[in-house]
Amino acid sequence: MARLACRKVFYHGISSLNVPKNRHPLKRMGAGKGGGEVNATGQGNPCGLVPGDHAAILCRHEGEMEQVTVSLLDQCRRERWRLLYIARSTQQNPIVERLKNLKDYGEGVIALSHEDTEFHRSFVSARSARAYILRQVESARSAGYSALCIMREVPPIAPRRSSQHLVSDMAGLDALFGEKSLILLCCYQMDLFSAQVLQDVMRTHPCILLGGRAIENLFYIPATDAMKYNLPSLELQHWLDTLLKLSLAKEELAESEDRFRDLLENANDLIQSVGPDGKFLYVNRAWRETMEYGPDEIPGLNLFDIIDPSSMEHCRATFGRVMAGDDAGRIEATFRSKSGRKVYVEGRVNCHILNGVPQYTRAIFRDVTDLKREEMARREREQVLDAVLNLTPHATVVTTPDGTMLYANKPARAISPATGRDGVHGKPFWSLLSPGDEEEVKRSMVEVMEAGGNAISCRVRGCDGRDWEVEWSRARFGSRESNYLMAVFRRAE
Repeated sequence: MARLACRKVFYHGISSLNVPKNRHPLKRMGAGKGGGEVNATGQGNPCGLVPGDHAAILCRHEGEMEQVTVSLLDQCRRERWRLLYIARSTQQNPIVERLKNLKDYGEGVIALSHEDTEFHRSFVSARSARAYILRQVESARSAGYSALCIMREVPPIAPRRSSQHLVSDMAGLDALFGEKSLILLCCYQMDLFSAQVLQDVMRTHPCILLGGRAIENLFYIPATDAMKYNLPSLELQHWLDTLLKLSLAKEELAESEDRFRDLLENANDLIQSVGPDGKFLYVNRAWRETMEYGPDEIPGLNLFDIIDPSSMEHCRATFGRVMAGDDAGRIEATFRSKSGRKVYVEGRVNCHILNGVPQYTRAIFRDVTDLKREEMARREREQVLDAVLNLTPHATVVTTPDGTMLYANKPARAISPATGRDGVHGKPFWSLLSPGDEEEVKRSMVEVMEAGGNAISCRVRGCDGRDWEVEWSRARFGSRESNYLMAVFRRAE
């Protein structure tokens, strides 16, 4: 009878600790971000727990309970938490034996069981249980630990007629939650409990850990509320409030998704998301219009279906780097539209990785096809100009009206060692000349601009120390006359 009474007191008290309403365990504990997954070996962070959390751990079997415990112990080591582990029984319990045999964690683990005299003495009433926990928190602080983590294997409990009985004066421990000094975890092996008891668990814990994943418990009823009202009427109101909360959250989420979708769909850039298998998960309207595909065709497309062969090897290597989590920097690629038209793009790509596993890429590209074609046309013109002007033995330079050089053939580049080594583009024309002739050159450039087609000449000394006769004329490129000047150097007699 004493043991049964002790079990009731501890279950009533610990499991119904009140947590302030403004606490949001889902946001703080990283649920939905992958932090709550437990791997096959039980290693890693079970759910991103932080001091101030109060949660029920629902395990499907004893093996899962052991995995969660081992993961929790690893987190206690990393975060410098003292672990108070309360087991149902020490008989054939590998967890308790493992904790007792720890040598490298010092006094960081306190192991109790329902068979221990200390447990019955400390938890004989809610008041003594609260006093015991307060002492353990203070002891942990004094020993240099940042918090006390209590994990308890809850023993089988008979069904109750009402969760009202779970409310107690243990809500006084709220201050420890607020001070981030306590983590309280009640571990339930679900096959040992009735559905009615598990329903009580859902009512009395603000956070549920299921499958190693932290979930905000919308069915949680704070103990202070349950103490003020008759539970059935409170529960009905809680259900109605929960339904309203879910409905409003769904509407807000839909509105938020519509805003983001509208923003992405009306962006001028090409936006795409690709899975690890290369399948497109999303493309925006600019992408579809540029690549000439309809919305119904996107699900059947693979990333490498739209890569031009000239860019295939480069894109495969970049895709592998991005999926591995590397920063590929600014990317240039050549796509091929549905009709076979080349589309030149540049942009950035990164990958969303969850628990070390790549989920999808996010890419924003700018269509630079027109710029690329203009650049290619400019290079072709330069190549033609270079080929023509290099046929003449005279040094020839093309400049803007203010004297900025755009081109010089090989004989002209040989006049100055600096231009021969570094090129002439963007440099002033007089960098080819000895000091002192700049004003004469500027005067002759103004004259040729004013004289139209009449050639103007001036005498200068080059950087090579030789005297040159420079003949200026207006230069014409393409079908229209442009404001360019061409200077032809001839050796002065």
